[in-house]
Amino acid sequence: MSLIKQLWIGILSLLLLALGGNFVISTLTAKTYLQDQLRLKNIDNANSLALSISQMPDKDPVTLELLITAQFDSGHYEYIIFQDINKQAIVARRFENNNTSSTTENNGNPRVPAWFAKQINFDAAPGIAQIQDGWQQAGTLVVKSHSGYALEALWKNTRDLLEWFLFATLLSGLIGSLILKYISRPLDVVVSQAEAIGERRFIVSEEPKTKEFQRLVRAMNRLSTSVKQMLEKEARQLELLRRESQTDALTGIANRTHFLHLFDAQLTQEEAQEHGVVVIARVMGLQQLNSQLGHHQVDQLLCAIASVFSDITRRYPASYAGRLNGSDFCLLIPTDTPIDIVSADISQQLNFQLIATGHAQIGLPMALCNFQHGDLRADLLHKLDGALAQAEVKGNRAVVIRDNDHPNSVSKNLSQWRDSIEHALTSQQIALVKFPVRNAQGELIHDETAVRLQLDNEQKPAGYFIPWAVRLGIMSNIDLAVLRMALTQLTNMARTAPQAMAINVSAAALCSASFREQALELIAQHTAISQQLWLEFSETCILRHADELRIFTTQLRKFGCHIGLEHVGLEFTRFDKLQEMGLAFLKIDSAIIRNIDSHLSNQAFVQSLCVLGHSIGLTMIAEGVQTDAEQQALFNLGIDAVTGPQVQ
Repeated sequence: MSLIKQLWIGILSLLLLALGGNFVISTLTAKTYLQDQLRLKNIDNANSLALSISQMPDKDPVTLELLITAQFDSGHYEYIIFQDINKQAIVARRFENNNTSSTTENNGNPRVPAWFAKQINFDAAPGIAQIQDGWQQAGTLVVKSHSGYALEALWKNTRDLLEWFLFATLLSGLIGSLILKYISRPLDVVVSQAEAIGERRFIVSEEPKTKEFQRLVRAMNRLSTSVKQMLEKEARQLELLRRESQTDALTGIANRTHFLHLFDAQLTQEEAQEHGVVVIARVMGLQQLNSQLGHHQVDQLLCAIASVFSDITRRYPASYAGRLNGSDFCLLIPTDTPIDIVSADISQQLNFQLIATGHAQIGLPMALCNFQHGDLRADLLHKLDGALAQAEVKGNRAVVIRDNDHPNSVSKNLSQWRDSIEHALTSQQIALVKFPVRNAQGELIHDETAVRLQLDNEQKPAGYFIPWAVRLGIMSNIDLAVLRMALTQLTNMARTAPQAMAINVSAAALCSASFREQALELIAQHTAISQQLWLEFSETCILRHADELRIFTTQLRKFGCHIGLEHVGLEFTRFDKLQEMGLAFLKIDSAIIRNIDSHLSNQAFVQSLCVLGHSIGLTMIAEGVQTDAEQQALFNLGIDAVTGPQVQ
């Protein structure tokens, strides 16, 4: 029961106790007063009538009866009895149809309820007076007035008092509710703050004027601030570890190990673009340059080259730059742009940068080749090494291109791509391939799904059509179809063996208000299985579309959906944003997981990431696990669950 309800029940109980006690006391007091007044009236009437009878010279029964009858008829009496000295009734008049429990009107309806008369038990003592005959006692007169009218007056007074008490109770309840609502507003703030902390959002509230609430809010603010500062400190340490394990200390781009892991992920991940260009450039005569120019100028030269490569990665989505060794730089560019255009673009940018920094004479040969999903990294690097050797022979700025045949997908124009994708969606030629996610005990956490579309007479993975869907602006249609299919499958499984399922939501769909509205409507129609639905967003969503993600996740959590991020770790530097989202899980990118059993720096990074994630209640999942050694190392580092080729 909530505190507000308890306070309200307490106030209502006290109010009813006070008013009820007042009501009972007032009723009993009125009863006692009326009984006393009626008793005094009985005594007065008895004495008055007894005096009249005593003064009569002749006290024969007929005369006494006439006098007593006249007195009885002139007032409201229950009875008048004249008794002799032996207590024998000589004359007695009683109220006919006497009923002490109720009085009647002309229509016969009772004015006083019988239950009230029975509970009150109104009974005034009769008046008793002695009748004298000279110096001797002639008898005793007993007079009792009728109590019906007094009882009726008591009932009316009690009823009026009850009505007023009920009105006062309702009025007090209304006023009390308003006052309690006003007083408890700071409590609502504290409750909201506590709920926010429970959802891993650390907010600071304004302190109220009420001293008790002020202390409580101040304590909550200190708690929120201290936890937030702790997480920020851990995030800064995590960023240092990330830089140490993933980036080149001089240039800030990916180091050799991390770049090669990224390259492997690009060639193997389901949703990665199927083809692109890989580039390698070499600074010729690095040792001689160190001797001629000095280490400082050579370092500036290397940083200038790295900055060109970094600028190029910002122009091509999902591309990466890396430094393989002291003199070799590499670029990984998933793109449909022809390789000769990419080559000309990179050469132009490098030449401009070298001229601007006064190093126009520096030799920087470059080699490029196409890659396609499923290619072997070793074969591609071997091909690049041969091309780079040829470029070195040709001259300082020579470029050698190993242009493989373009995939068939490039031969389609945008209109054909649109027709193919929309046809696959409308004809429901869509499938979900499932990959299990298991914890250390081998228990299934959920099934991770990958979408397939029937294109070019065969089912194609996401990397085949997603770049074109994004370019055409129809990615939200694909995500909506995937969501609809996932909910249908979850509904069917709920009848036999309930099983959680995770689907991916693209950044393009997240930024679409229409998609968010339709997705919420779909989930609202399947609330019985919505808790089995896990929705994954890419890491870039929290970095570039934080507002949209915050709004969407807030709405999704109302249905019990599990919300998380996938491919975490590549540019995860703004961890504070995560605290505001109320996410449930993180999936660490396979580029960080690769060979982690022998990669000490990545182990430190993953372990710190797990500590930070667990501190705010996140389930930590590793992607792309390929060996038993990787899996065992990950569980030792604090990972909660794994997925990948090794997990069956």
